[in-house]
Amino acid sequence: MKVTRQVYIYFGSYFFNAVTSLLSVALLTKYLTPHDYGIINLYSSFLIFLMPFISGGILYPLSADFFKKKGDEYARHFSEAQAIPLVSLLIFSALCIAFCYPLSSFLRVTPLWVCLMPVSVWFLFINETSMMLARNKSQPWTFAGFSVGKNLTEMCLTIGLVIGMGLNWQGRLSSAVLASFLFIFVSGYFFYKWKVIVNKIDWKNVRNILWVSFPFIFERLSIFVLGYSDKYFIDKFDLKGTAEVGFYGLGGQIASIVQIVILSVTSAYNPAIFKWLSEKKFQKAFKLVKLYLFAIAAFILLFIIGLPIVYKFFISVEFSKGKYYSTYLIVAYGFWAIYSAFLPYFLFYNEGKKVLLISIFGMVLSLSLNAILVPRIGATGALYTSVAVYFTMAILSIFLSKPKWKLNEL
Repeated sequence: MKVTRQVYIYFGSYFFNAVTSLLSVALLTKYLTPHDYGIINLYSSFLIFLMPFISGGILYPLSADFFKKKGDEYARHFSEAQAIPLVSLLIFSALCIAFCYPLSSFLRVTPLWVCLMPVSVWFLFINETSMMLARNKSQPWTFAGFSVGKNLTEMCLTIGLVIGMGLNWQGRLSSAVLASFLFIFVSGYFFYKWKVIVNKIDWKNVRNILWVSFPFIFERLSIFVLGYSDKYFIDKFDLKGTAEVGFYGLGGQIASIVQIVILSVTSAYNPAIFKWLSEKKFQKAFKLVKLYLFAIAAFILLFIIGLPIVYKFFISVEFSKGKYYSTYLIVAYGFWAIYSAFLPYFLFYNEGKKVLLISIFGMVLSLSLNAILVPRIGATGALYTSVAVYFTMAILSIFLSKPKWKLNEL
């Protein structure tokens, strides 16, 4: 299937998810308070924090290795890699049980929700793995089935649990867990169909995979620090506390429509650039980088122009403050798109150390600026931090990948 057609399918599925997500948010703002939204964001953010540790950072290397290893060799490699998340799941389940009470106080939830966190993250990871394989196998319709199907299931469960049963924030969290659990069985079917699971594991190879994947634990951890840790600073230092986290989180959820579009384009972009680099079609690869950045920039500009319409017609007046946060976060996601455009070069050429360097620098800068700015100017400080950090990471990704893409440009 042609790359352009794949982009249309990926974009269509993500656009559908963005629309349903917007409608779901618009509906829930009429039934949930800002404080409820604050709890939902604090809990969901902690799941993002756990993801790199549960996954072991294996997702990006598995994606790149798909184009380097064939048939049975990749199946063995894939199966051995899955041992890492399973071991991590056991370890973090024990830790969450041991520290359930302080964590429940920190996240404003009951201890049961703390105990459910590791397995919830593993469900999400398996779903991400399924979509990664569908992308790499050039099966965009299968990808759309996973993406749209899970989103629709989650939305229906949310409506039933929050609106129908009045479970408030607990209903919203329950719908996410249940939808991910149901799609575990769908993922298992496709893993069997794609013949990527074998029953023999060489633990020496598992250690080698962990060593290669280790830098990407920090890359994934940076996603939490850069995009989600600010909510804990706001909860701690902003005078309005958890309610302000709700406004900020809603603003981020609207802004994440940009992230959804970026992911939709990336779904076709990454496999295509890996393929062209492996075939030494360097000029095509670099032209794709420029096309990717132009498309994202155009969408961001249009979305910022249309943002007042979104809040006027879709969002409850009680949450109108979120528009201020959305604007800054959309700009921050634009810089994140630049970083994402050059990430495949690091992945393909096994330059995980550079990804580690960018990730650690971004995390340190983010935590430092949030610690300085949020206590002084509240949630606005978190906005300034996000823009500054993503901008810095974008510049670093361009500079550190230059030896590869500059060569490929020739």
